[in-house]
Amino acid sequence: MVSEEDLQSMSPEEIAELQRKNCIFCKIIGGEIPSKKVFEDDKLIGILDINPAAKGHTLMMTKEHYPILPVIPLDVAAHMFRTTKQVVKALKDAIVTNKSTVFIANGAIAGQQSPHFLYHIIPRENDDGLDNFNIPANEFREEEITQHLASLKGKLGLMMREYKSKKGTSDHRAVTSKPMKHTDLAQYIEQNPDIKEKILKDPEGFKKEVETNPDLKKLFESININKLSSALGAIGRK
Repeated sequence: MVSEEDLQSMSPEEIAELQRKNCIFCKIIGGEIPSKKVFEDDKLIGILDINPAAKGHTLMMTKEHYPILPVIPLDVAAHMFRTTKQVVKALKDAIVTNKSTVFIANGAIAGQQSPHFLYHIIPRENDDGLDNFNIPANEFREEEITQHLASLKGKLGLMMREYKSKKGTSDHRAVTSKPMKHTDLAQYIEQNPDIKEKILKDPEGFKKEVETNPDLKKLFESININKLSSALGAIGRK
């Protein structure tokens, strides 16, 4: 039994190794605990859930111990989702249903209960009673919906550029420590009309948003927002 004091003195690598040693799913993958395998390759394993929601309910997991989705390497994640497509097709052929729910709970708040990242593939039938997957529709004020839109789109844009850069594409907008080129910034603004509108209509408010958002701050490094707003306005009047 590891004490709280021991945990405080352990390095992140030592904590990760401790998690692996005590992970029930790592023991399943290693063959210490029996399971009913339906799929296996060098990166992934699929087993039947011991408490299935439906016949054919399959748990897919990485062989390497990763606690949550964001820490999974890009090549493993890409392979995982490509494989998911084939497993869903195999379940369709085996169980004679063309519907499946692919359910991922990433993190405790989202409902993740295991210390090892995994996801569910559940074959579905009409009137199968699995209604927990129906996401309720809630009403929010327009200002609540748009409050974090610019930040979210900026973050996703940066993420995709980083991904393309790591994949060796010719995307010259990959994020570096240097300021973004003006031509690339102009393209980014045109692709994000909500940001363009903020720069035009409320440059002072947008400057405050940039200061509190690391991703926007990197994008607009060394850029005079007021001059940019004036330039965009002049272009719009032409």
